[in-house]
Amino acid sequence: MKAASLSITKVEFIHVKVESNSDFEGEHSSEFYQLDFPFDGVTFQRRMSLQYDKAKSEDPRTFIFGLNIMLEEDEEDPDNKPLPYRIDIKAVVYMRYASSQYQGMERFRAIRATGYSILYGAIREMVSNLTARGPHGMWSLPAADFNAAAAEEATRDEERRQEYLAKQVDLVGKKPVKRVKKKTEG
Repeated sequence: MKAASLSITKVEFIHVKVESNSDFEGEHSSEFYQLDFPFDGVTFQRRMSLQYDKAKSEDPRTFIFGLNIMLEEDEEDPDNKPLPYRIDIKAVVYMRYASSQYQGMERFRAIRATGYSILYGAIREMVSNLTARGPHGMWSLPAADFNAAAAEEATRDEERRQEYLAKQVDLVGKKPVKRVKKKTEG
């Protein structure tokens, strides 16, 4: 077995809100007391963040990736589908990259794809655990594929990193302006 080039230092839940909807009247599966909920037409809101030490922008190795998943009913949408629970969960994962296999955009893509996978899985598990004792029964969020989002966001990450590095080169290349003190006649 070969050691992984990307290690997970820790996962933290920053904010966890799972609230039952008392107006929900849904179907349960016949096999388990579990919601039989089709997610068609449900909008998942997500926010994400990626941080790394800007002082080490030449070759970033440590990253903090955050993911916030929210599911709430849109009161203004006429096709609104009643949800059994309102969900708002934010988690972060601390990662360390030890290899030189990926550089630039590919490294950011690997970080984001791993971050999405780890955190969405942890959020799904948290929702299932908390709703299992809820009034509507266990609610399992659907599987999700974040690969396209990770690739798109990684391109922007690399563009920002290159812009930052270019600004640093410009700052180093500029010499400080010496100001000549004016003599005052007294």
